[in-house]
Amino acid sequence: MDSPFRIVRPPRPLEEPYPSRTRINEQVAAIWEWGMSEDPAIAVRLFQQLGDVADRVLGRTDRDTLNIRRAYSHFVGHDGDPRRATQLFAGLIPVATQVLGPGDWVTLDMRLCHGRFTGEGGEPQRAVALFTQLVPEMTRALGVEAPSTLTARSFLARFTGESGDPVRAAAMYGSLALDATRILGADCLDSLVARAGQAVNRGLAGYRAEALGLYDVLIADFARVLGPDHSETRQTQAWQQFFRGGSA
Repeated sequence: MDSPFRIVRPPRPLEEPYPSRTRINEQVAAIWEWGMSEDPAIAVRLFQQLGDVADRVLGRTDRDTLNIRRAYSHFVGHDGDPRRATQLFAGLIPVATQVLGPGDWVTLDMRLCHGRFTGEGGEPQRAVALFTQLVPEMTRALGVEAPSTLTARSFLARFTGESGDPVRAAAMYGSLALDATRILGADCLDSLVARAGQAVNRGLAGYRAEALGLYDVLIADFARVLGPDHSETRQTQAWQQFFRGGSA
């Protein structure tokens, strides 16, 4: 059932000449929710406008201003322009590192997004190199159980597979699935996606029978948690069919 607090229309741009930091951050949360659940293109436009407000009210190197620029760049990539997002993050990361420090969450998440959109922009091997460096740094700064650390590990496994090493990717996903299940729970989407990554990469590595065994249980769990018609459930079923000899 939908939340009674679900946003039903896009947030309006801030109209106060000098909004408070609290009002600016309230707007960040509202735009982020709208962009992730409804329309990333509108989020791009609103975060660009809000970034201009934050530049003027808080300053260009303020932490909250940099966080808004991080969100804007994220939605540029999320809306379908990963190469442009990669360029934006490449410009932001040195500033955030100098102003906030290399261990600050905003800096680390910028690097995570930079790695993600590097891979999604057609450079998976470069993304592997970025995440190979980032994962241990995130682990030290945030902890092994932090959601961002788990996300970085997931991207490292993904782009390792996309770079042509499904055996190694499957091992990474298998380890991640165990940790995500322990930390987040067996029914968390991150746990299910890690299991799906393990299955598809074992299959692509030539271990089709093993992959099919993983899918038998995985599809039932996807259907139970997300529903039989959810896109993730259907995609998992398509891969199962592929490894049975059909087409994905």
